[in-house]
Amino acid sequence: MHSIRRIADVAPIFASVASDASKVVYEIYGSPAEVEGVAALLRATTVLHPGQVDGEFFMTRGHFHTNPERGEFMVTLSGEGLLVLMNRSRECRTEPMRCGSIHDIDGRDAHRVVNTGDVPLVFLVVWMSDCGHDYEAIRERGFGVRVYAGADAPVVTVS
Repeated sequence: MHSIRRIADVAPIFASVASDASKVVYEIYGSPAEVEGVAALLRATTVLHPGQVDGEFFMTRGHFHTNPERGEFMVTLSGEGLLVLMNRSRECRTEPMRCGSIHDIDGRDAHRVVNTGDVPLVFLVVWMSDCGHDYEAIRERGFGVRVYAGADAPVVTVS
């Protein structure tokens, strides 16, 4: 499986409207999203390209798991960024992502990845097929923080 997300596909996740809707934000290579009737271990590699929309770094859509007992495991292969985690009370925290960093994501936390660098951020994710993905909760209410380019470092702001 290979899927491409362009600005036009993910425009609502950004605070501002982008001028170039055809620009690729990220690509996913790997397993299908779900496996019917079987709890299988799935995996994918995501290439999150560098870029910004009005100062806000490129990011993935983010999601909750519908089965909160199923978490996710992530390994950063190259680049740098932030893993943004948010609980159902909308409390957020971030974890730095650098080559070799390993992240054990609790199934109760929504998660999204932000590329804060100037090269592609590449990471491997492993999850169980029966975790379920809830993108709608994020689409409706967004994440509790946004990440913008600052003078010396990324700036995380409450949204």
